[in-house]
Amino acid sequence: MNMNNVPLNIAGEKWLEDETLVRLMTVLNQEELSARIVGGAVRDALFNIFWKRERKIGDIDIASRYTPEKNKKILEKAGITVIPTGLKHGTITARLNGKNFEITTLRRDVSTNGRHAEVEFTDDWQKDARRRDFTINALYLDIDGTVHDPLGGFRDIKRGRVRFIGDARERIKEDGLRILRFFRFSSNFDVGGVDEAGMLACVERKSMIGKLSGERVRDEFEKLLLSKQVVQIIPVMAAIGILKEILPEYVQYDDLLKYAKREKKLGQKNFIGRLSCLLPADKEVIIKAASRLRLSNRQRDLLISFAVPYENHDLRKETLRRVVYRFGKDVVIHNLTRMGKLDVKTLSYIDAYEIPELPISGKELMERGWKAGRELGAELKRLEEIWIKNDFKMTLH
Repeated sequence: MNMNNVPLNIAGEKWLEDETLVRLMTVLNQEELSARIVGGAVRDALFNIFWKRERKIGDIDIASRYTPEKNKKILEKAGITVIPTGLKHGTITARLNGKNFEITTLRRDVSTNGRHAEVEFTDDWQKDARRRDFTINALYLDIDGTVHDPLGGFRDIKRGRVRFIGDARERIKEDGLRILRFFRFSSNFDVGGVDEAGMLACVERKSMIGKLSGERVRDEFEKLLLSKQVVQIIPVMAAIGILKEILPEYVQYDDLLKYAKREKKLGQKNFIGRLSCLLPADKEVIIKAASRLRLSNRQRDLLISFAVPYENHDLRKETLRRVVYRFGKDVVIHNLTRMGKLDVKTLSYIDAYEIPELPISGKELMERGWKAGRELGAELKRLEEIWIKNDFKMTLH
């Protein structure tokens, strides 16, 4: 199964020696070698080793030759909690020492219909590998560090390329979301470039994006906008018409490129801020885009507020305190970033600043003889303006 250019064993990796993971894999493999780590954790570990990077190893997924029922029985016998998260598709979740691990039975696709593929369980690692999207995601790892690479995924890691398994057009036809995933994974590789065959297939099938659910598009587009090489990948996606399929309201990307570069210097990544840079300052258009992407109410409101920049460029602390009070931290940070006025020192100050509360309320004014109504509201507003003008230090009692 191993290609000649694959490091046959990566034993000694710190994450692979985690006691919880070792315990889980030992239980799953107590009868025979039936379970291996698969997907992102293996991909990122090999990328780190070959390119000498330090990508954090995130969720660890496990593939198994056993049915979910048998895995459940083995785990529960060992006292490990099992959650039946997706039995129909062969997935259970093992919870051990406060950590969750998804365990999925090897599968082959019987038929595909986007997100809801009809699958059949198998005990063939090769068949399971061939149903996956990209070669870099079809890598398997034994707990002793042995790497299994049935489809040349490590070769593509060495090239820094994202390559579809089999015919790219057919893989996309099975699920149009793979178009976004192709560009997202390509953008997270800061080496290599975009695979030409994969890109051409994405262009040919790009109309499928419009048929995807807003939630699925949003989740992938968020990851893409926050990806490592977003300033390189977005112009490519715009030039070939993919970006317009994802975000029909998009008008230009120059502001996004500047914004992302400035955020990088500040150690920041703001999805709504970057999305705002792609949209016109038109409330109705923004609401339409937010609705299609199924943004939360808070995200939608932020997107609207980001479209109304304030004109004050003064970075003195007294001025910053006022604008943060009036507009909120998110809006101030976004606008200063977009204007190219934000530095690390100012960002730290805004982050640490505790927004004060007006030290008097309508109820207190009523206790002093004011009657509820317009005049009370006007008086409260007048006192607030005095308080703000005096740098939030005026005693109103």
